[in-house]
Amino acid sequence: MKLYLDTADIDQIRSAVALGVVDGVTTNPSIIAASGLGYREAVTGIDDVVDGPIFAQVVGESADEMVEQAHRYQDWADDVVAKIPASRAGFEALARLRDDGVPAGSTVVFSVEQAVLAAKNDADFVAPYVGRLDDAGADGLETVRRMQRTFDRQEFDTDVLAASVRNTTQATALYEAGIDAITMGPDLLDAHVGHPKTDEGIAGFDEAWGDRGSPIEE
Repeated sequence: MKLYLDTADIDQIRSAVALGVVDGVTTNPSIIAASGLGYREAVTGIDDVVDGPIFAQVVGESADEMVEQAHRYQDWADDVVAKIPASRAGFEALARLRDDGVPAGSTVVFSVEQAVLAAKNDADFVAPYVGRLDDAGADGLETVRRMQRTFDRQEFDTDVLAASVRNTTQATALYEAGIDAITMGPDLLDAHVGHPKTDEGIAGFDEAWGDRGSPIEE
């Protein structure tokens, strides 16, 4: 399973990378806009910190615009993966990028059918939005589970990359479902790290050790 961090904040990325569990970084136009950085500035800055893929979303409306942007992203860093919206123009762009050998996948995916079309285009990933599916009245977790089961049975190489994951309960359900990949914000990753009982246990060991100093001192 791959774990990606969903942010363009370099300090947060650096802190998360130090944990040794981050496989790459996902971004989108909203995240980049909120960071105050330009697209290229954000991607190159992330590339300086992360040893893994950086997902950069296109913002064009036509297939030509999407293809042009995805190609240009490749000049910015060594491991950029273009995020292409799951629209008619997006699927056309995805097919063309596949033929060009440009890493790309489908984002804002809301149905198994869209996911299958992307996988048939040899997409590197499909990104279903768990929380937004719930907002739309669907069962986000079950939709993503169906995508994962379908991909496993069809033996697609495309990763199911769960996005819009809002809490640890959703994250745990995705892990249990055998999800290929998940992306989450820094706050949700932090929620994976801490537990009150862990803090309590550490405090107890420190109290028991007292003022004996470092255990490696002679």
